[in-house]
Amino acid sequence: SQFSDFFESLFGAQHGAGRRDPFAGQYTQYPGKGQDLHAKIVINLEDSFHGSKQSLTLQRPAVNESGHVITRPHVLQVSIPKGIMEGQQIRLAGQGAEGMNGGTNGDLFLEVAFAAHPYFTPDKHDIMLTLPISPWEAALGATIKVPTLAGTVDLKIPPNSQTGKKMRLKGRGLSSAKATGDQYVTLAIMTPKPVTKKDKEIYRSMEKAMSFNPRSHLGV
Repeated sequence: SQFSDFFESLFGAQHGAGRRDPFAGQYTQYPGKGQDLHAKIVINLEDSFHGSKQSLTLQRPAVNESGHVITRPHVLQVSIPKGIMEGQQIRLAGQGAEGMNGGTNGDLFLEVAFAAHPYFTPDKHDIMLTLPISPWEAALGATIKVPTLAGTVDLKIPPNSQTGKKMRLKGRGLSSAKATGDQYVTLAIMTPKPVTKKDKEIYRSMEKAMSFNPRSHLGV
């Protein structure tokens, strides 16, 4: 996973509160909570579907003994919850900026973003897939293999299917404790190019054998 270089200047909450002690005649520092930090974490759809664990190395801001802001490498093990959605946050308690004068650390919030997938598109808990099919599969019907996040399944294409027909694979989307998504398959008929002489003859024979006018609804 890729993470943004998200740490900017620290101010305000990073410093402990203080006041002058009238008896000791000196300024007394009190513990101050560290600043909460925010970043983005890019995960694959498969990470959300199955849940996963990832190792993350961050350059975390800290304040040294002289009061200067420095960065220190910090390795974290991040649990990706099953069914987490893009835009949701993962809170890592105590993994933000260090507190001052013994104060508690802030928290780290990781906002989830999905990496682009080669063929799946998420829509909340649902998964969208455009499925290319041949003209004969569309016309005659067929049972074909379809990829899902859980593996390959068989899908029955009914005869006389058209481009744009949408079919549902129930429960094949992203699932969490609150919702279970589906996978929606949109058919797209792909016409093969007539490369050889025989290919062209087949198309011409189809033209002669079938009285088909795809523009008949336009009155032409």
